[in-house]
Amino acid sequence: MRQSDPFPIPYQGLEPSQTLDWAGMAKRIVHDSLKLERHERVILSANPYCGGAMLDAIRVEIQRADAIELATILHWTPDIAPLRGPAGCKTDPESEQREDDAMRAMFAVADVFIWLQNDWRPSHATHAIGQSEKVLDDWPGRSVHFHWFHDPNDPDPDSAANKALDLVYQSAVLDLDYAALRRTMDNLVAKTRGKTVRVTDPAGTDLSFRMTDRFCLNDGDASRAAMADANNARDREEEIPGGALRTIPDQDSASGVMAFDTDPGYPVLGYGLDFRPFMGAGLRIHFEDGRITRLETDGDQAELDRLWAEQTGDRDRLGEFVLGCNPLLTEVPGSSFLPYCGFGDGVLRLTIGENVESGGTNESTLHRWMMFRNATISVDGEELVADGRLTLAGTGG
Repeated sequence: MRQSDPFPIPYQGLEPSQTLDWAGMAKRIVHDSLKLERHERVILSANPYCGGAMLDAIRVEIQRADAIELATILHWTPDIAPLRGPAGCKTDPESEQREDDAMRAMFAVADVFIWLQNDWRPSHATHAIGQSEKVLDDWPGRSVHFHWFHDPNDPDPDSAANKALDLVYQSAVLDLDYAALRRTMDNLVAKTRGKTVRVTDPAGTDLSFRMTDRFCLNDGDASRAAMADANNARDREEEIPGGALRTIPDQDSASGVMAFDTDPGYPVLGYGLDFRPFMGAGLRIHFEDGRITRLETDGDQAELDRLWAEQTGDRDRLGEFVLGCNPLLTEVPGSSFLPYCGFGDGVLRLTIGENVESGGTNESTLHRWMMFRNATISVDGEELVADGRLTLAGTGG
């Protein structure tokens, strides 16, 4: 039987799925992104059964930086997960609060948090979902979240498609022109700040909303200087591979319709009402004056209405605008999964509902990522994204 970790620690003598430059990626994170300083105190989050090679490489670079490895938060194993709740948290509210408080106390003596890759294959939650985000919301430190997601519909790390995804991720970390990425993001911010953005796509989406002047640029810089003015979890957590341009649209401005006519082929991430079962039959989400006024499906309308009625809070609000800008996070033939959840060039993600993690005020039982692979995004008649591809210069790889 094959070992559970597709990327084991080298000295264990186990055969990895394929040989990747973990040392190079660790150096990129520790020295280029975090610019880890001498004697800074580091907390790690790691899966004990997945990603041993990267964990070992990161630990090596922490030592080379003469920083202090303070603690490692291990993800839940199959024996531990049943003793936790569905989201991986404590089942008793008081115990959950005590654990959250203990985590805050530990982070209070740390400067840097590095969250390493997780294993998507288990059906159970492998960590306390949302716990670190609560801490990061007002923690004065900085962090990197290293993502390495295989296709959730393909549990075999040795499959050709997942191996191709591995190479895409590696290239998106090591070969990316970070200066060009920053120029692209700066251009997009300059053209959209305070403006009304229109999103259309072949499925019938035609949605307009106004941008604010507050953006989060996921450009690979997690240095102390870059995060000095961070004021929410998203600002304090630089995601690697990078490429996400984020903002929260003006809450009262969304007008028009989101439309879907095919099953996306992968989970619609988030929580609350799962829209995926209705997408293939045809789904239209109508907005007016910043709120969802009705949901229509050519499938089971009664079931959609029932599930929608169960959602509470700001379920009817547009939560976040996330535009992928990394030209090296390209789609892989044979895979249903967008590399790193859509941070590739021109992929749009609009969230519905809760957005507190991003610095917003929406609180809801609903938080869903609505992905648009072939959107056209225009401002004042100028197309910034055309059929799912960025049109601005400066996007170079």
